[in-house]
Amino acid sequence: MRAPPSVIAWLQRALQHEFAAARQFALQASMARRLGDSALARFCSESAQEELEHAQRLAAALIDLGAGFGGGAAPAYPVGSSRQQILAAAAATERHAVAVYEGALRACAADGELRALFGGLHAEECEHLDKLRRWAGDGSAAGAPHGRRIEP
Repeated sequence: MRAPPSVIAWLQRALQHEFAAARQFALQASMARRLGDSALARFCSESAQEELEHAQRLAAALIDLGAGFGGGAAPAYPVGSSRQQILAAAAATERHAVAVYEGALRACAADGELRALFGGLHAEECEHLDKLRRWAGDGSAAGAPHGRRIEP
C-alpha cells in the first residue's frame, strides 16, 4: 500500500482523534458510574472500546505504509459532569470524527483500500452519532453531523 503524505497526515490525525475519543469515553464511563447511571456507563465503556478498535485499524494502516504515528498531542475532549453534559460532549466528539473522516475520504479518493478504511470508520462514527441522538432523546444534544470541514 502506498499513500501520499497528505493521506498519511489524515491517518495520523484520525489516530490521534480515536485515542482522544477513547480517553473521553473511558472518563465519561467513570463519571456516569459516579452519577449512578449504569446504563450510560456501560454505553460509554463500550464506546471507548470501539474507539480503541478504530485506533488499532488506523495504526495497522500506518504500519503497512511504513509511516510513523505522527507527532503532537491528541486533542483533549471535554468530559461532562451530568448525563446531559456527557451526551453533549460525546456527540460533539462524534461530529468531529465524522468531519475528519469526510475530509480523509476526499483526500484518498484514488486509493480504494484507504477509501474503504476511511469509509468504514465514517459509517461507524455516523452510527455512533445516531446512537447518541437516541440516548439524548430528542436529538438536540447531537446536532447535525455534516457541514464542518476539517483540514489535516
